[in-house]
Amino acid sequence: MTTPQSPQAPSSPEAVAATPFPYAEAAQAPAPAPKKSKRKKMLSVLGTLVLIVVVAIIKVAVIDAVDGPVRAKVGDCVKVTGSDDHPSVDTVGCDSGKATHTVSKVVQDTFDVNTCGGTFDALAQQMDNEKFVLCLTPKK
Repeated sequence: MTTPQSPQAPSSPEAVAATPFPYAEAAQAPAPAPKKSKRKKMLSVLGTLVLIVVVAIIKVAVIDAVDGPVRAKVGDCVKVTGSDDHPSVDTVGCDSGKATHTVSKVVQDTFDVNTCGGTFDALAQQMDNEKFVLCLTPKK
């Protein structure tokens, strides 16, 4: 009768590494996903807020530049378009053929369009803290 051989311990480090362990995969837990630090999250949120503010400032500046008030003087010609509730005014050359009105009078420190009287078209304007009314004579 022969005796079964007892398992022998591996003799070299390479043999130890190559020895299979049936539950090796179960013994190793997957590495947790790296968490963003609170500082990185805060910087990300802060960056997003700064971007929103910059976009809003640019949008307001562009709208104000395109559709803002016109600082015209008496004798200047303007082109008035848009509705009565939201007119758009641009200064144009009087000989360009685009002018719809001539500025006949400028009344400072008011939004009261009645200051122009019934013979003029009136347009209230505001630039920064300055408010004024343009009294306009329609071009024929």
